[in-house]
Amino acid sequence: MGLNLYEHNEKAYKSAVAMMQQYGKATIVHPTGTGKSHITFKLIETHYKAIILYLPVHEYLRTFLICITK
Repeated sequence: MGLNLYEHNEKAYKSAVAMMQQYGKATIVHPTGTGKSHITFKLIETHYKAIILYLPVHEYLRTFLICITK
């Protein structure tokens, strides 16, 4: 089925994909509560062979770290 993103997150997702293709890495800087985690989950869903490191800065998500290796 796949994860559906809001329009503003879809734009950020596409930007992150372009950064990954150009630089081999990407960052998403958005305010708290705007869906950065959803964008990350979409990246994981569509780039499951990529190395993805997720470092949230919010105290609530402090223990939430995703690292996927090839």
